[in-house]
This record gives sequence, structure tokens and C-alpha cells, in this order.
Amino acid sequence: MSINRSFLAVLLPMLILIATFVFAMPELGGETKAAARSGDAKAQYELARMYFQGDTVEQNVNTALEWLHKAADQDQPDALFTLGFLHMRGDGVERDDQKSFDYLRRAAENGHPQAQGFMAFAYAQGAGVEQDSGKFLYWMQKAAESGDPVSQYSVGMMHMTGEMVEKSVPMAKEWFTKAAEQDFLDAQTTLGELALSGLDGEPNIVEACKWFAIAGSKGHGPANDLLMQVTQRMTQEQMDQAADEAKAWLKKFAK
Repeated sequence: MSINRSFLAVLLPMLILIATFVFAMPELGGETKAAARSGDAKAQYELARMYFQGDTVEQNVNTALEWLHKAADQDQPDALFTLGFLHMRGDGVERDDQKSFDYLRRAAENGHPQAQGFMAFAYAQGAGVEQDSGKFLYWMQKAAESGDPVSQYSVGMMHMTGEMVEKSVPMAKEWFTKAAEQDFLDAQTTLGELALSGLDGEPNIVEACKWFAIAGSKGHGPANDLLMQVTQRMTQEQMDQAADEAKAWLKKFAK
């Protein structure tokens, strides 16, 4: 049985983006060091970030890795995920696919959404494990439930097609909405297309325009193209309504 390609196509770039900013947290001071030294795994992970970035301390990759390993030894999910990514890329550590997989698996087992998404990818592709569609589906659903927008979007696509799960447009829309609320632009655009199609009821050109405007405002090319198309068929009143709804949504959800 084939695996949903939209999920596979965007997962690895998302992993790279997430890991690039995985240490981008608020600055903390001496309390973090004290908590880390007392054994607090979250503080150890934060202190690792500080040493990686040179944030309030002198930058020191070796010291950062020491604290990262201390946090990982306590199964701190972000530390496990970060070490998995570092070993995948060979950044500051040896490139080791097996270590990378082991760290990412542990992160997934400890509830890290993007690591769970990676496990889904691994079982879909047979990357480091035997290909297994059942385990792919298990981990992708876990990742979606944990809040990974890529997986939420993919689960939505699967419900649209009935591939490996129940075919259900309402369930698909629910997952697309969850992803859209995390600024996942493909999900926002898909919600617009769904509203325009009428698959979930009567076609709603105002709702479609709203979603295309939201995604288009973030530079999503296909959404902007669709926005240009639908506005040619709308009255000024409809466009004003869509603009108001888009502004209200962005004020509530945009990051």
C-alpha cells in the first residue's frame, strides 16, 4: 500500500527547519545553571542551548554537548531529538545514522512530535528499519495527536482519500484546521480549496477567499494564485467580508 506522499515530501525539510531553531529559546540566567547542576533535565537542555549560542555564557560546543547528553540521559525529549539531528548531520559530533535513529526513536517514545513524525517517515521508507505501513500509520497519528502540523496535514489528506484510514471529509477538515492554526500554509490553502469545492457542504467562496488570503499573506504562491482567481468572481461585499474574517483569524492564530 502506498504512503501519503505529501507527508514524506515535507517532513525532512521541516525537521531541518525545526532543528535549526531548536535552541531558539528565551534567555535565562544563573537560575538555569543552578537548576541544571541540581539535575533538572529541562534546565540542562536550556543550558546546552546557552553554550551552543553563547547566550550569557562564553560559547562552547563541547560544554553544550555535555549538558545535552546529561539531559538526554534523563530522556528529555528535546535533548534526544537534538542529538538525533546532530548525529544525522554530523554537526559537532560524528555522523552516525544508527545513533541518530536511536536518539530520534527515544525522543518519539518520550512524546516529541517531530521525532514521532520522523519515525513515521522511517517506517514508510524503510530507513533504518524494515518498512511497515502499520507502524508508519501508528507514528504518524501519534505525531498528529502530539501537535506536529506536518503529520496533522498528512492525516487530513489520508482521510480525504481514504488511504489507510476511514474516508471522511469532516475528519480531514478537522486535521487541516489543526495544522492551519499552527501556520502550516499548505493546510490553509487546502481549507480554501475545500470550501470552494463544496465537498463539505455548499461551496463557500467567502470562506475560500479567507483561507487563500491568510496563506497568501505569508507568501504562499499557490494561495495567491487562487486568491486572484476567486476575487474575480466575488462582489465587493464578499471580498470585504473575507478580508475581515482573515484579519480576525490572523489576529487570533498567526505566529
